[in-house]
Amino acid sequence: MIFRRPLLTFIMLLIAVPIFAANKAKLEYTVNLLNTKSHTAHVRVDVHGFTAKMASYQMPVWAPGAYSVSHYGHYVHNFQAFDKNHKPLAVTDLNGDRWEMPNSVRSLEYDVLDSHKDSTSLYFAMANFDTSLVFANGTALFGYFDDDKNASSNVRYQLPEDWKLSCPLDPVSGYKPAVFTAVQFHAKNYDALADAPVLAAQTQEGHHADHIVTSTFQEGAADYDVAVVTDGSFSDAKMDSLVYYLRKIVYAETDFFHDTPYKHYTFEIVAPTFSHLPSIAQGALEHANSSDYLLADFGWSMFKSNFLSIFSHEFFHLWNVKRIHSNLLGPFDYTKRVMTTSLWMAEGITEYYAHTLLARYGIESPERFYADIRQWQGEMAMSPPANGTKSLEQLSIDESDFNLDEATLFYTRGPLVALMLDIEIRERTNNKHSLDDVMRALDKDAQHGKTFREADLIKKVEEYAGCDVTDFYDKYIHGTDSLPMDSYFAKMGILSASEEGTHPKSASTSLSPYHDSLYIVNTLDTASSLAAAGVKNGDILSHINGEKISQNNLMDLFLGQDTLRVQLERANQTIELKVKPSAKETSRNDSTQKPKSHIDPNAPPLAVAIRKGIVGS
Repeated sequence: MIFRRPLLTFIMLLIAVPIFAANKAKLEYTVNLLNTKSHTAHVRVDVHGFTAKMASYQMPVWAPGAYSVSHYGHYVHNFQAFDKNHKPLAVTDLNGDRWEMPNSVRSLEYDVLDSHKDSTSLYFAMANFDTSLVFANGTALFGYFDDDKNASSNVRYQLPEDWKLSCPLDPVSGYKPAVFTAVQFHAKNYDALADAPVLAAQTQEGHHADHIVTSTFQEGAADYDVAVVTDGSFSDAKMDSLVYYLRKIVYAETDFFHDTPYKHYTFEIVAPTFSHLPSIAQGALEHANSSDYLLADFGWSMFKSNFLSIFSHEFFHLWNVKRIHSNLLGPFDYTKRVMTTSLWMAEGITEYYAHTLLARYGIESPERFYADIRQWQGEMAMSPPANGTKSLEQLSIDESDFNLDEATLFYTRGPLVALMLDIEIRERTNNKHSLDDVMRALDKDAQHGKTFREADLIKKVEEYAGCDVTDFYDKYIHGTDSLPMDSYFAKMGILSASEEGTHPKSASTSLSPYHDSLYIVNTLDTASSLAAAGVKNGDILSHINGEKISQNNLMDLFLGQDTLRVQLERANQTIELKVKPSAKETSRNDSTQKPKSHIDPNAPPLAVAIRKGIVGS
């Protein structure tokens, strides 16, 4: 998972339908999406081949990849059970997530309510039913019967005539002829079903209406589907550019692991215009052969600049967490929260590779990677007090309580520690081994069904790294020592911020939708023209030059060169300020500007070799 608070940087399988024996336990789900104006979906479950004395239906309490406790059953209403003659049966609601009924049950029906505004999780882990858009994580729609998560299932989606649907499950009719046209799918077990998000929208573009744009491509032996839903203009040219970069990311990471653990993969992207964002937090969630995203459509240049690392992050999760994981993260118990100490690895190491592989494979420049490092430093400097008092292991455990502020540390301190660990291994082994070796070896273990015990993780790292890193682990992962970044920069032959004559920047200014055309200032770059004009964190922006804020004039705050009149609300007062974007700010988006060099010209040979091993030659 990754999430961004804007831009805030905040996770199944398909085979041809088998022939079932008469006593084979299976479920047939029908999801009615014909009336999404009501912000609900209707689900029917037909039950076959179960033999329990007392039947039960369990909705998950949490979702893999999201980790937080969300109680999906609390969004299930009108739960009913029926016998073979469709006569109602008595149902006992045990706790809001679990229901019991007589074993004569042959079908269940219930409504699923829109849940995407639930503060216990993030948009891409919940469900959003709207007039022209449906997004739902598998855990928001489906439960499992009689505690049997091995039972197979078929799913049929009912859609309006002018809609198209994306689902990573195997179509019953076979994959290739049915891309974006299938509505019936097969899941080999509940884990596969729960891990298959669905995205659907109308196909016709309309004024301020959501519509779906799709594409497919092949890389290596696998097929890839891309579905984008937006209320803006997502042209064929923009889709071609998106596919171009997704293909590069796919090649880079499958080449890195020498492994492609799927036959096809689906990217599901909700990309509304900024003024129509349905949630404050943007980001994404990984799945076994898909990933889903909520990313604001600022136009292609900004989309590419800000979001390539998110695609890279989620795709890397195919290996790191979907396969390489603690024994606590699979097989899953969906009825209680998971308390693991290894999320620093799942998220922090993934975020590190999401950026460094973009540089190593020439998708982005090494200079961009060095700037990302500075960005992590700046954002960490503005992080909550937990940064100095809680270890990465403790933060991993606490994540199930879903503290967004603390969770950001996985994406700032986490990748910095991963960078340091990579450098540490390379230096101690004279660059003969690296974190790359560790990740590839853990992936090979995973291919043979091996997970790791959390207490043994550091031993595994040392075994595959060929060196002792216990002291490093005790200081920066198990412990709370401050990160000596300057010394590690020297070990990889790049200059520290002070040597460049600069200082780590504070986090960039970020805004979130507040209500209608209002936007709240979440974080403020203290060196920005907004701060110089008197804007403060928590201010609610309403008008620019007398006009209500829209996607177009909002961008003027960051890209414009004229003096702007900004109206805001603060402590029930209306204030107007004059903002003059500086030349330095506008030049940040000038593609002709030569990037500053971070390279130390006097670096020793080992440091040069380490740097080239990390970002490429």
